[in-house]
Amino acid sequence: MRPLTRYGGALFAAALAVVPAQAAHRKPVGVVSQTDRGYIDSANAVSGADVYDCDNLTTDDNGQMRLQVPLGQVFLMAGSEAQLQQGLSELDVYVTHGTVGFASNAGAAIDLITPAGFLRSANGQAASGEVTITSPKGILITAISGDLTLDDGGEFRHIAPGQTAKVAFDVTSAPSCHVDQAFNHPNPVAHRWIGFYFIAPASIGLPAYFIWRRETESDSQPPQN
Repeated sequence: MRPLTRYGGALFAAALAVVPAQAAHRKPVGVVSQTDRGYIDSANAVSGADVYDCDNLTTDDNGQMRLQVPLGQVFLMAGSEAQLQQGLSELDVYVTHGTVGFASNAGAAIDLITPAGFLRSANGQAASGEVTITSPKGILITAISGDLTLDDGGEFRHIAPGQTAKVAFDVTSAPSCHVDQAFNHPNPVAHRWIGFYFIAPASIGLPAYFIWRRETESDSQPPQN
């Protein structure tokens, strides 16, 4: 019995050693830079908190959250939900509810994953934009700065700065975030018919990101000589 006990104890100790080692290799994909009534897996989010692959990020009906990611930012407006996942060469942002957007530097690869396809900056240029889930079969896409591209299974739709596109689709399924798929791009959205047309900017008002940036960033400027 004593050898068995010693052997079992050795296995238990080895298992305990593996857990911290695995945790040490789990690298964050983003950091909360600003939040107001935002949550990470139901826990209150705070500035400086790390975000890992497939953490569930949510905001309540009066909340917001901004995340610093490699070469850019991701933001969630009120009543929104998203998950981040690092791929081989891009950061995937799964948009599941509300309004989620990004701002990327030139050369950054940030994809917003939606039921209608993958939204990204065009040609790797600096850009910012947002997606709003309006219904189980509809989204709005707004290009805030720079050109955006919606990849619908190999068919590309372009949205110029200041334009908003209304997109309708029949299939409500979309790739989902899975930790075991880290470092792999999600399966592409199958090409299918989508309704895609531009709407008048006056009908949507100021994009949510600009509203929040105006409200949360300091207006103070150094005196001009």
